[in-house]
Amino acid sequence: MDSVGLDVVLDIEEHYAAENPNLPEGPRILLRMYIADGKLGVKSGAGFYDDYTDPKTAETPKP
Repeated sequence: MDSVGLDVVLDIEEHYAAENPNLPEGPRILLRMYIADGKLGVKSGAGFYDDYTDPKTAETPKP
């Protein structure tokens, strides 16, 4: 999920839930909490794991 982006995963899950209202709400609640904290996965430097290089502080490779 971190590779795809937690915001993208939540969007997919919301579509699933619209089609099947019996899906448990817990995973979506957890995803919303992570997203509210700015943890989107690899693209933000943290998600369920936090050992990614932060793209805001990463150096540009020199040619």
